[in-house]
Amino acid sequence: MSDDGTATPLEAAVEARVRRLEAGNYRRNNDLVLSAFVAFQADRGVETLGALSSTDCRRYAQHLADRVREDELAASSANTYYDVVRAFLGWCVRDGRIPENPADTLRATESLPTDGGDADRQYWWPAEREAMFAALDALVDEANDAASADGTAADGTDHGAARATWDQLKAHRDRALFYTLGLSGARGAEVLRDPDDDRRNGITWGDVDFDAGVVQVFGKTREHQSMQVMTPALERLDRFRRLLDPPSADWPVFVSLHRPSLYGRIRDELTARGWSSDRIEDRLDADGPLALARDRAITPRAISLQGARSMMRRRCEDAGVDVDGEYLKPHGGRRGLGHELYAEQAELAQEVLRHESVTTTHESYRDVQAEQLREDAEAVLYGDDED
Repeated sequence: MSDDGTATPLEAAVEARVRRLEAGNYRRNNDLVLSAFVAFQADRGVETLGALSSTDCRRYAQHLADRVREDELAASSANTYYDVVRAFLGWCVRDGRIPENPADTLRATESLPTDGGDADRQYWWPAEREAMFAALDALVDEANDAASADGTAADGTDHGAARATWDQLKAHRDRALFYTLGLSGARGAEVLRDPDDDRRNGITWGDVDFDAGVVQVFGKTREHQSMQVMTPALERLDRFRRLLDPPSADWPVFVSLHRPSLYGRIRDELTARGWSSDRIEDRLDADGPLALARDRAITPRAISLQGARSMMRRRCEDAGVDVDGEYLKPHGGRRGLGHELYAEQAELAQEVLRHESVTTTHESYRDVQAEQLREDAEAVLYGDDED
């Protein structure tokens, strides 16, 4: 008599499947992937094998696709994980536990990401990262010197944005963003404005605790999280803050300095307050947009993700810095930092990247793990070749 699986816990079915696999990496990988699948379905209220439907498998495929979209997982890995689940449920069919495989349908699989390889998974390697940082430091020095020659405070500490040049503000802001992305584990969407998500408006100065070296971000889990920022990045953020001189804690850290957008926001806000067009233009001409925004308590918008990408592309081209022919993309900083930390200590990488589990960190940096395993294996096989 076959078991239709109605009352069989998913976890028990997975345990039965894993027990029948030969010990080794294949068994461990299956256990890892299937345990994550069970946890995902349990969070959705699906806990038994018989309750699992093609819709539930479709939601899992969409979850994997979301992880790829967020650059947390390679498309190839997402498809591999789904294949492990599909094979498990196929085994359940052959074992008489369920009548058909809910993961092996077009409806369930059509949301899987296309596996185009890992070409888009960029890492900021230390050499390119440090070269870009050096170029940005030089850019800021040049902008400060030019501002000083024009009679503007060289670092803005005394006079703030009212006397800082536009190029000086941009240079400081752009440098602070590169440093933050490279030395914090930040995702671009956590610190910049995402026009498609009304809860992601960019971090504000009130989110930054300079004494603790911590920034509050709206994380991938859609909860607020504490993110560490390493000292070199914190110092550049502080120098930009002193130059910008934000009048309130709700001003964005990475403020948009796109003139049409900034002018448009101020015009819209003052028009809504009853100002005439002539009065607005006169004040913009006399004071400039940031000074007027400060005077009239208008909070500018943060630079958008797309705007930041365009800026970063231009800065990399000007500096002659690239990774495999591509500009340094926002998420590459997080990956590069994680790669370096993982090579030393997986748990440290997990904490800095704010992964919920070290398992996620292992999945993200399997190449580092494989390289270390190779080195360890060669040390066992061949020993020390110094003699």
